[in-house]
Amino acid sequence: MKKYVWVIALFILLLIIGFFYVKPRLVAKNISYTYTPIQKGNIESNVSSTGTMKAINTVDIGTQISGTIEKIYVDFNDKVKAGQVLAQMDLKLLKTNLINAKANLGVSQAQLNQAQDVHERNSKLYEKGVISTKEYNASKFAYNQALSAKKAALAAVNTIEVNIGYGHITSPINGTVIERSVEEGQTVAASFATPTLFVIAEDLSKMQILADLDESDIGYIKDSMRVRFTVQTYPEKEFYGIVSQRRLQPIEINNVVNYQVVVDVDNKNGLLLPGMTANLSFITDAASDVLLINNSALRFRPNEIILEKMKPVLKAKAKKSLPDSLQTVFLKTLENEELYTPTNFKKDLPASINGFFYENEEGDLDFTFFEVGIKTGLQSEIKRILDGSTITEGLKVINGIKVKK
Repeated sequence: MKKYVWVIALFILLLIIGFFYVKPRLVAKNISYTYTPIQKGNIESNVSSTGTMKAINTVDIGTQISGTIEKIYVDFNDKVKAGQVLAQMDLKLLKTNLINAKANLGVSQAQLNQAQDVHERNSKLYEKGVISTKEYNASKFAYNQALSAKKAALAAVNTIEVNIGYGHITSPINGTVIERSVEEGQTVAASFATPTLFVIAEDLSKMQILADLDESDIGYIKDSMRVRFTVQTYPEKEFYGIVSQRRLQPIEINNVVNYQVVVDVDNKNGLLLPGMTANLSFITDAASDVLLINNSALRFRPNEIILEKMKPVLKAKAKKSLPDSLQTVFLKTLENEELYTPTNFKKDLPASINGFFYENEEGDLDFTFFEVGIKTGLQSEIKRILDGSTITEGLKVINGIKVKK
């Protein structure tokens, strides 16, 4: 009786062992995959930012004298020439002061003439010993004092004449009036700071965008880099510009260090206006007509059964494809039970190398390593297959698994 019990127990044990041995292979046979095809097309990587449209050269025009604006000759958007009068101050008070200053100059000139006559006469008398040194020095002092008074009076006249000239506010450049901040009859005070009356943009056919990029992105930006951007007014239209400058001064915005980048833009058609907000894409790299793989295939994680089955294939591919230093590290990972998992089996590959699973011509699961080119959030460029083989557009690579029920 005991003999039969042992036989039954052994039979049950064999069934259990067989179940756990056979089940994975049964499950493996019931696995099917989801696929994504290799495509051919264009790809570009970019850095995004926003910026404000500005004229390349703008001049703030103010007044150096206080007073009332008597007349304004230009308005917003007017084209102006260098030297053209933009506005005129009320000059009545200045002209009155000029008359008074010229009268004072006349008085000073008369006093100078009198002092000069006295001093010349006293000089002759002093030479003959008729008058004392004290009288001679007094006349000389009176003459020098009258001469200085005349110079001061002349300076006062010149100052008022200059201020009258400042009363005619002119444009220093050819350009377009983009801002006018005064009205006729308005009083402006230039006591402490020069008030801005007009802003003139020199050439609106050429514009600039000032964009802020944080420190994690500024390293990708180079001079002469191409930039694509849109503005809200024309959401369907794309504009292009060129990076002309990376400004080294750090700017802290919300505790993040930013750097300002200047983008030059051609605006011959006049569609872009100062102050517009531009949504920019700095094109850091681009390629056309290349093989592209969906990143979901690179994120694919085989289960433990598939991974164990693929170990010989991965070893062979690594020995054929990877450089010696990287090959050693990868093969070591294959032999490490803790590292050789669906999550970690590719972790020692550098960012420039990746791999994907696919079914070969015999219908067997296969794997290949490739050099990664440009990478975006959705796709990656396949620069070359590391084992020297070729792949073609349309090859279905695995990006998921599902178990048949």
